[in-house]
Amino acid sequence: MFQLERIFPFIGVIALFQFFLFDGMIVEPSKRLVWLSLVPIFILSDVIYRVFAKGIQKQEVNRYLGALIGVLSFALYVLRDWIDIPVVSGVNPEVGYLSRLREILLLLIILFAFAYLLQVVLLEIGKSSLEAQTSLSFSKNTLLQNALLGFLILLPILVAINYFAIKRNYNFDLSSKGKFSLSPIARNLLKQIKKETNIIAFYPRPLEADGDSNTYALTRVRTDVEIFLDQIRAENPLVTVQFINAYVETDLAKDYPSAANGTILIRSKKELLSEAKTPYAEEKISIKEPGDLVEMERKIISALFTVTTEQKKIYFTVSNGERFGLSFRSVPNEQINRFTTNLRFLNFKVEEWGFSQGWPSQLPSDADMVAIIGPSIPFSPEAREAIQKYVLENNGKLFITIDPRGKESFDWLLSISGLKFSETPLIELVEKPGVVVAKRIQDHNLTQFLSNKDQGVLFPFSGAFQSVSAGKNPFLFKSENLLESGFDVFADSNQNKKMDGAEKKENFIFSTLLTPLSLTGDKKGRIVIHSGTSWLTDQFYLYTSNAAFSTSLVTGQFLDEAITEIPAKKDEASVVNLSDNQKLVVWALGVFIYPGLILLVGSYYVLSKRKSKSYA
Repeated sequence: MFQLERIFPFIGVIALFQFFLFDGMIVEPSKRLVWLSLVPIFILSDVIYRVFAKGIQKQEVNRYLGALIGVLSFALYVLRDWIDIPVVSGVNPEVGYLSRLREILLLLIILFAFAYLLQVVLLEIGKSSLEAQTSLSFSKNTLLQNALLGFLILLPILVAINYFAIKRNYNFDLSSKGKFSLSPIARNLLKQIKKETNIIAFYPRPLEADGDSNTYALTRVRTDVEIFLDQIRAENPLVTVQFINAYVETDLAKDYPSAANGTILIRSKKELLSEAKTPYAEEKISIKEPGDLVEMERKIISALFTVTTEQKKIYFTVSNGERFGLSFRSVPNEQINRFTTNLRFLNFKVEEWGFSQGWPSQLPSDADMVAIIGPSIPFSPEAREAIQKYVLENNGKLFITIDPRGKESFDWLLSISGLKFSETPLIELVEKPGVVVAKRIQDHNLTQFLSNKDQGVLFPFSGAFQSVSAGKNPFLFKSENLLESGFDVFADSNQNKKMDGAEKKENFIFSTLLTPLSLTGDKKGRIVIHSGTSWLTDQFYLYTSNAAFSTSLVTGQFLDEAITEIPAKKDEASVVNLSDNQKLVVWALGVFIYPGLILLVGSYYVLSKRKSKSYA
């Protein structure tokens, strides 16, 4: 009887916790019914045994209450499992009052289970102490009381530590280059964000459905993304993070029309909703493979600043036959509605600037950037002077595209920059004359956050820039190439749509950045100029990387320069090259010296033991 009384209480505890561990493995209805019937019997086994052996005793009331708590924990678990919602396409199990009820039940299950465990342990300790009482019984009781008191004091301390650890999310990054932690630059930049911002990461959970995409790759990436986003959330409480499986949780994903697994959406509500066509400033980042994690920190910090900084104004000129004006309203494919819509999503306010606003005598004083898209009519000397003054004296920013079919070649601007414009048609494939995919996106601060650069930019029906050493000296601007064609394109000089004669394939400059030459560095104006316009129109804007390339050249000019200094999270495996002699030494150590040393030490130990026994 003595042994059974000691065993039965722990059988109940083991049965309850084993049930929690292995319940999900039994799914057949008949087996599950037996399983659910046996567990409460094991939990009550101690009470059943004592009632049959000794009857109901008043002094065992605490034991009866403990068993009742254990059964209650089991019953609540079964109830929680019964009201569970299966994960199906279009239904999110975390939405609605049932999810809150299940959270409350989970808390009660944990509390009752641990109360049952503590009750059994304390009863058995008390019983053992009572049985072993001697003349030192008072000291033993005091020792038990002190142990219980210490436990009760330690418990709230552990709970408090756990609470603050969750709230502050302290992480210990043991990687050599801080792969799993924010850089000091990023931490300082995050403190500058003063607006509520939402980060929505679209990734499947492990073993969760993900359509036709590579679920395994995305679940691998999700872990690193979670670690990084949790640190951002802990660093700035204004940033909230949410994970959604765009394929399964369609009820949540419907609020994000462009949602796709493997992307991260950063959005912040605009300040002037009455004037905004879209309520949120948004930017999307693609993180689909482990290689994308290298630039993830810089991309997310850049996107956070893009959507949270104050709204910028971009004025589009409309008086010289530009794409933004009324000239192309009857030709939808030649308009730039998709480009301007993208800018509005990025928290830019788009306005026009024409004769009624004071053009061409001056450009707007409150402009953060002026865009001149494909003018077909040459600018007057007064307009040219206003444009140069805006950049050189007012440190303004310009975004210009040239239309080879128009009469404005901007030679008056290119000639003071060491460039000239050639409108000769370009051909990459003879079957598609004029259609060129520019494959060389240069490494630059304006393009560093572009993903999938290898896709290139579809740059059809354009001319090209050429570098010249002669011109109006001294040059007022220096040029930095941003986009080049690659060596698969030739200029069709005789326009017979094939390569012949002196024509040859070579590299052409399509986009360049012009910055004023200044010894003192006080001139900070910028001009991004492109040798074509069709690539930006609605007809071609959604191809390859056109949209991302165009917006990066705009947003990149307003980013904090510190963002470019955030180090890449690149794993650099140190490679050690051994000489032939070093390899021989390593081989000899492993094959002879270490085994021989172990043999010698072992032999010495055995001989020493034998000698000590012989002397004894």
